Amino acid sequence: MTSLNRKITVEIDQNGQKSEREIDVSEKETYEGLLKKMGVNEETVLVFNNKKPVPYDDVIEDGKIQILKVVFDQ
Repeated sequence: MTSLNRKITVEIDQNGQKSEREIDVSEKETYEGLLKKMGVNEETVLVFNNKKPVPYDDVIEDGKIQILKVVFDQ
C-alpha cells in the first residue's frame, strides 16, 4: 500500500465551471494515478501544471494543478 505524503489542490474546469478538490498523493504519484483516484477518464481531459501540459506518466510536481475537461459525458 502506498503511503500518503502530501495533499495537493486540483482545479477542475468543466464547461467553464471551476471547482477545487484536495487529494492525498504519495511522493511518487503520477498524473495518471491522480486521475484514477479522482475517477476521471484520462481520455476526456488535459492536465496542466503551472499552465503547462504534462504527460500522464510524469510524477506530480509542486505547482498549480489544473484539469480541463474536453469531452463531456452524456
